[in-house]
Amino acid sequence: MRQLLFILCFIAIGQMTAQAQSKKTSSDNEITHIDKAGIEAAVLGYIENFFENNTEEMIKHLHPQLAKGGVSKKRGEEVYFYEAMSIDQLKELMASKPALPKEQQDNEVIILDVFRNTASVRLETGYPNRMRWIEYIILSKMDGQWLVNNVMWDYYPMKRKPKK
Repeated sequence: MRQLLFILCFIAIGQMTAQAQSKKTSSDNEITHIDKAGIEAAVLGYIENFFENNTEEMIKHLHPQLAKGGVSKKRGEEVYFYEAMSIDQLKELMASKPALPKEQQDNEVIILDVFRNTASVRLETGYPNRMRWIEYIILSKMDGQWLVNNVMWDYYPMKRKPKK
């Protein structure tokens, strides 16, 4: 009899815990679903406008204190270094490079985590048939708008052309 009572209590506690988790999960999914569109819009607003050289549009998706940097190496060298980039340097880069229209871009946004007003994202991007890289992006929701706070990039190895 004790064993039966113990098993029934164990099952009841398990069901209550599952119901509580289910309520929490459905509530969290609604928040995540609402924020998902804002997070993706911020990341795509940043990268698509970067490639199209639309500086003013891109800046709308960036926090004014953006921290951007990445792992780089100079051509022909094997030593990697950390390269920091300010918003002004980002603007200079955009002014000096050719634009890449949105229809030629290949940007893949993967939301890694969302907690209240912060999110982390993995962005795979690059120039078609030339170079690809990954950017890890941290966002914050400020006054209801998701903004890019931090960007850290690292390049895929360049494909070497066969010698003729």
